[in-house]
Amino acid sequence: MAGMSTFDELVAEGELVDVSTWGAGFLVGRTVEEAPPWRYRDLVAPYLAGADTLLDMGTGDGSALLDLAPLPPRTVAVEEWAPTIPAAVATLRPAGVPLVRCRGSVENTDPPPAADHPTLPFRDATFDVVANRHDCFDPADVRRVLRPGGVFVTQQVGGRHGDEVRARLGLPPGDAAPWDMSVATAQLESAGLTVVGSGEAHPRLSWTDIGAFVAYVRSVPWYVPDFSVSAYRERLRELSESGAMATGLHMFWVAARCAT
Repeated sequence: MAGMSTFDELVAEGELVDVSTWGAGFLVGRTVEEAPPWRYRDLVAPYLAGADTLLDMGTGDGSALLDLAPLPPRTVAVEEWAPTIPAAVATLRPAGVPLVRCRGSVENTDPPPAADHPTLPFRDATFDVVANRHDCFDPADVRRVLRPGGVFVTQQVGGRHGDEVRARLGLPPGDAAPWDMSVATAQLESAGLTVVGSGEAHPRLSWTDIGAFVAYVRSVPWYVPDFSVSAYRERLRELSESGAMATGLHMFWVAARCAT
C-alpha cells in the first residue's frame, strides 16, 4: 500500500488491496504487533528433538514451519486456502518439504465432525509431532494421526480479539461460541490427549493508519461479515480522527500428548 495521507485515499486503498494471501506483506510497516510472552518456535522445538515425523497443519506460506529448522527427516505440510498454495510451494519445495492440499477442519467453535469423517489425509499413528499455528483442528483427528507418545502443539488467536475489532466499529460481541485456552484444553482432553503445557496472553495490536485497519478487517471477514467501507465510513472516520486503532490480540497455546 502506498503512503497516502487523506482519509478518503487511505480507506480506498485499504478497500482495494489484495488481502487474499497472508504473508503477501500488505500490512508490513503499517501494523505493530506486540509479541506474546513466548515464541512459537520455542513451544514446538523441544518436541522435535529426536522426532522422525512432523506434520504442519495450516502451513500458510510455509515460513513459520521453516523457522522450526532443523526439521525431522519426514516433514509434511498441509494447507487448504488456495491463494496461499503458490507461496507455500515456493517456500517449502527448496527445503524438500512436500505440501498436501486438503480441506481443513471445521471451526473449533462449531459442532465437531463425525468421527468417521477425518480431514487429515494420513494413516493412523503417522506423526511424532503435529504443529498447528492459527489453524482450526479436529482434536479426534489429531489424536488419530499421532503416534503413541506423540505431541500436538498449537498456537491460536482467541475469540476475544474478534470482539475487540468489532468494538472499534461500534458493534457488539459476535455470537460465536467462546474460543480460549480452557475451551481448547477441554476439547483435547475429551479426545483422549493429556495437556502438558499451555499459556494465554493479550498483546497489543495496532495500525498506523485507517487504510491498514480497513485492509486488516477485510482479511479476517469472520470478525465482521458485513464489513464494507461504505457501511462503516463514518465510524472509520471517527477512528481515524481519534487515532484509537489498537486492540488486544487474544492469543493462547496448548501442548498435548498422546498416550503411549
